[in-house]
Amino acid sequence: MNIGLHVGRKRPDGYHDIDTYMALIDLYDDVSAEIRCSDSFSCHIAKECEYIVDGKDLMETAAAAFSAVTGIPFSIDISITKRIPAGAGLGGGSSDAAAILRMLTTHFGTSHENLMKAAAMTGSDVIFFASGYSAAHVTGRGEILSPVRIPEGLKVCVCVPESRVRTADAYRRLDSMEREDRELPPLVFSPVPDEKIYSNDFELVSSAERPFLDSEGPCYVSLTGSGSGWIAIFPSSSSFEIEKTENYGIFMASFIISG
Repeated sequence: MNIGLHVGRKRPDGYHDIDTYMALIDLYDDVSAEIRCSDSFSCHIAKECEYIVDGKDLMETAAAAFSAVTGIPFSIDISITKRIPAGAGLGGGSSDAAAILRMLTTHFGTSHENLMKAAAMTGSDVIFFASGYSAAHVTGRGEILSPVRIPEGLKVCVCVPESRVRTADAYRRLDSMEREDRELPPLVFSPVPDEKIYSNDFELVSSAERPFLDSEGPCYVSLTGSGSGWIAIFPSSSSFEIEKTENYGIFMASFIISG
């Protein structure tokens, strides 16, 4: 999930510069793979997924990138049980792709450098998920990472509407708007981030209705990624209610704290 997300103008290489904090939460898919030696690369995914990039699943894109970077041909059969809603801005496809890259890196005993090269070839968000960081300040097109620490004692509520967002469409709408360039300050929890400081540019173009969330204490509410999911961060000790749940899927989660 994202805490704050500022998007720069489209670069000559087709990517956008971003400025965001990314953090892992314990909402996950189950991904497994059988890897075999082969004279040429091939990939089969047992269950077709909802997120497709140019007619190809992102996990297949990742496996092909790994083979290209390392020069290792192999055959891989992938199976997946989806729990992360697709098109919600939660990085489900990117985290699944990173999981495949990490499996392949362990299986073949290749370097972290090759892992990160393959991640960058697969997708900008995949870089964070492949990095091993539980939370990071992410800039550039997603390749510049600086680890940060999320404090303990916080919970996350994810609200996902029925309507979903195509990331490419959200970026096109954002590119058509005039907006000021901004940089995110260092991430501060007191005890939650300030919504006005750590805002998400995609809220300017989102059609996803903000859910009504009621907490007796401080609560940070923001769109995550390009949407359509909303996240709320609040102290575990706070009483918390979601008063508007119609047409929303509700997921409770915790931050993954490491280090």
